[in-house]
Amino acid sequence: MSRVRLKYPEISMNQIALSRTPSLFSILAGLVLPWSAVAVDFKEEIRPILNSKCFKCHSGPKSKGSLRMEVNAEFSKRIGGDDPVIVPGDASKSLLHIKAGLGRTDGDAMPPPQARERGAEAMTQMELELVSKWITEGAKLEPGDPGAPAPAATAPAAPTAGAPAAMKAEVQTWSNTGGGSLQASFVSLVGTTVTLRRENGEEFSYELANLSADSQALAKKLAGQ
Repeated sequence: MSRVRLKYPEISMNQIALSRTPSLFSILAGLVLPWSAVAVDFKEEIRPILNSKCFKCHSGPKSKGSLRMEVNAEFSKRIGGDDPVIVPGDASKSLLHIKAGLGRTDGDAMPPPQARERGAEAMTQMELELVSKWITEGAKLEPGDPGAPAPAATAPAAPTAGAPAAMKAEVQTWSNTGGGSLQASFVSLVGTTVTLRRENGEEFSYELANLSADSQALAKKLAGQ
């Protein structure tokens, strides 16, 4: 019996070289990733994660550690303040993010090993990164959610000689420490939180320390500091 010889398409060295060369799209994607153009939505993106991964231990009047996540009014008491599980603007200091990222066998991990044996599931890496981004952006609850605290009203800063109102309203180029950039106008600088407004009118907050040195200087100048 004669063997059938299969014919394979010839591939040139140029084609091989091109296949190993990163595309322009992948390069641009890498530059854009550190700065997402859309803020994380608590109600649509974070709430489902908490419902799925945290409610077995942190809901109801007998919730573990007195941390109730199912009611925004209760959950908000542990965001910032004297006994926080979330430090707005800093995921690295937020217990929710720290413990959710520990190894499966770590006794301090959330959920703990014994809870996992009963079927509790840990956050995936993608979910953990989304929670981290939400915390970095200020850990704000959706104002429309039942029990969510109303956002505190802040008086507009008076224009200064170095930062006239017209300049604040101008669209500026802002960059972060990861190399990403976007176009937005300045709204305010309260403490270490910078609030910017996109060209579509949407406002979002960003931690001052996560901006590049030039953007930090610009924020302080526009705030009159």
